[in-house]
Amino acid sequence: MIPAELPALWRARAETLRRFAPAAATAFEDAADELEAALREAAETPLTLAEAARESGYSERRLRELLAAGAIPNAGRKNAPRIRRADLPRKASRAVQRGYDPRGDAARLLLRAS
Repeated sequence: MIPAELPALWRARAETLRRFAPAAATAFEDAADELEAALREAAETPLTLAEAARESGYSERRLRELLAAGAIPNAGRKNAPRIRRADLPRKASRAVQRGYDPRGDAARLLLRAS
């Protein structure tokens, strides 16, 4: 299971519990809301090119080229570019080398759901 799937699971549990334990159902719904907000915030975080390079597997130079070509939107200024975590391209080989990336996966799922 990935983090982006948890809010729906927790809301389903809340519905199951509501009849027998309303306080527990409310707690599950509150936790689902908090997790969704945290995932959205993480996806919207603007990263420096150095941070983006570490997370994406692309070099800072390549990310600069992608920004210049308009392939990635600039979330910063002209001489101080930033890339939103949700807009990061990801190298498949990097994900395999580093293992599963739940934050990146959650960010991509949130974008698809929008």
